[in-house]
Amino acid sequence: MSIPAPESQVPPLEQTAGQRAVRGCAMGALAFEVFLVAAVIGALVLYVDLGSFARALTSAETLAALRLTIATVSVTALLSNMLAVPAAYALRNYRVPFASAIDVMLDLPIVFPPVAAGLALLVLFGYYLGDAMERFGLYLPHTPTGIVVAQFFGTMTFAVRSVKAALDSVSPRLPAVARTLGSSEFRAFRRVTLPLARNGLLAGAVMTWARCIGLFGPVVMFCGATRFRTEILPTGIYLDVSTGRLEEAVAATLLLLILAVVTLLLFKRLGGHGYLW
Repeated sequence: MSIPAPESQVPPLEQTAGQRAVRGCAMGALAFEVFLVAAVIGALVLYVDLGSFARALTSAETLAALRLTIATVSVTALLSNMLAVPAAYALRNYRVPFASAIDVMLDLPIVFPPVAAGLALLVLFGYYLGDAMERFGLYLPHTPTGIVVAQFFGTMTFAVRSVKAALDSVSPRLPAVARTLGSSEFRAFRRVTLPLARNGLLAGAVMTWARCIGLFGPVVMFCGATRFRTEILPTGIYLDVSTGRLEEAVAATLLLLILAVVTLLLFKRLGGHGYLW
């Protein structure tokens, strides 16, 4: 019976060749992905000249789409994070009934096909609840308010996961010590947990905002793409491409790219990790 040689007795030439092969494959895969991203961005930048880009960005339609985008995304991100904090706190600190089923339900909007999510919202708020809500003067499909609803459905559980990750970074022993010193549960959360998780919460809020700004499928299915009414930047790009206005579409795409870069830099600045999910 032969005894395997210890690692120290592995021939140096074979070990070096294996290491080189692994390193070469890993670096090659990384270089390919970085090159592809750079090539796609470079193609956008080179497609339009500076004058055409400025004219497209300062057009009345683009400015209206930008204003509606910023307004709806900001409202959606605020609502998502306000609801996410108590929801994430419940997941972290309490024994939740049917925890496995709830865990799946929270992840479902994140992986649910966006177009299908928009259609489901249209069926719920248009077919089943549309008449009843319209009697109270509230009709959501094909309205700016509906844009917030579509964005909210696509980002609310993403915000819950982001907030829970931030809360999990705080040791549970610290608020427990505060409780033993006489603090109430809410006071321990407000004075101990929240300050320690602040950067993580802010980073999660930034990425929730960024996720909202890129949503297209739920918005276009639930609210359509009516110019100057339900046109946000992603749906504006779709409309411009459909009508052959490629320079305007590329300009709006570059604007979204700039917002994405600023968001990522802010995310890193606030201490966000190298992964987003």
